[in-house]
Amino acid sequence: MQFPHVDPIPIPAPVWLMKALGLLTLSLHFFAVQALIGSLLVVCYLSLRGRAAKNETILTAAAVVARRLPIVMTYVINLGVPPLLFAQVLYGRALYTSSDLIAVSWIAVIPLLMACYWLLYRTSDRASRGEPVIWHALGALAIAGSVGQIYSMNMTLMLRPETWQAMYAHTATGLQVPPHDPSMQPRWLFMMAGGLIVGGLWTAIHSNLRDLDVQVKMLLKRFGSGLALAGVIVEMGVGGLVHATQPDSVQQGLGTSYYEGTAGLWALGALLVLLIAGYQFASSKPSAAVAWAGATAAFLSIAGAVLYRDGIRDITLRAKGFDVWNRTENSNWGVIGLFLVLFVAGLAAAAWLLRVMKQAKSVPEQVKL
Repeated sequence: MQFPHVDPIPIPAPVWLMKALGLLTLSLHFFAVQALIGSLLVVCYLSLRGRAAKNETILTAAAVVARRLPIVMTYVINLGVPPLLFAQVLYGRALYTSSDLIAVSWIAVIPLLMACYWLLYRTSDRASRGEPVIWHALGALAIAGSVGQIYSMNMTLMLRPETWQAMYAHTATGLQVPPHDPSMQPRWLFMMAGGLIVGGLWTAIHSNLRDLDVQVKMLLKRFGSGLALAGVIVEMGVGGLVHATQPDSVQQGLGTSYYEGTAGLWALGALLVLLIAGYQFASSKPSAAVAWAGATAAFLSIAGAVLYRDGIRDITLRAKGFDVWNRTENSNWGVIGLFLVLFVAGLAAAAWLLRVMKQAKSVPEQVKL
């Protein structure tokens, strides 16, 4: 099956600008997603360990991370809308078709996110009061992972137009899953592995909060740094699997200097995370500068992976008759300028909200058994 050569609707801005904004917002979204996944893993593990040992220090560390889960989810959702909209504009002929074919799963993302949000609030509230949270946190983690699986399924199916006709002939109800694709699970696992890195670094950042007991700070710092170190090793292995499961033609296309550079950016970020997390793990006290440097390195690595992922998409679709760079353009620079102003203002507002949250009056974090 080939894509039609002409899209009847021109895009409202240059392809390079739409791509740049889409990739930037997608990198921010992936950072927030991985912070959520990693935080839930941390809460599950520390809660189990703390209750088994009847250790208030460990339970307090779990509660510190759990209390901020709804905030992280806010950024996951709000940063997830823009890249999806940019993808729909640029790749609508592919993405709309794949979304229709798995319509039930795709629309199920909305109630799943609502359920996940509710469980995050319950986890946060119960952890603050020293109550067991393991089932709530595990439920939220399972739902978040399921949403990621649906996204991975859709973003992989949009690259396989040769399967669409048979899928539609089988049923038009949207009650089906795509045929097996060897690259789908590695794509999902790569995102989950990134949760170990970003979640670990996010946990270490919490060690710089005011009014925390020294033991709690050291636990957050060491456990978060150790988790990030393990995550880099796991992600490197899964990253190799993602590349290996691509068709030979895609692997050859990724052999250009540009895509090797994007892979190098990912590797550079991962190396910096290793160095920073290792230093943080061995240090005698928490450091906000070091913690945020680790988070910045993780974002750099995510940006490299996002660029490489974009290459996989473009090379795959080009071979099947869809070249996104040949889209018809009808730019309205007045609207584009207004959008960019509002986009920057939105980022500034988000930074201001984080600053206000940091300066807000602290609440007791200590958990009592």
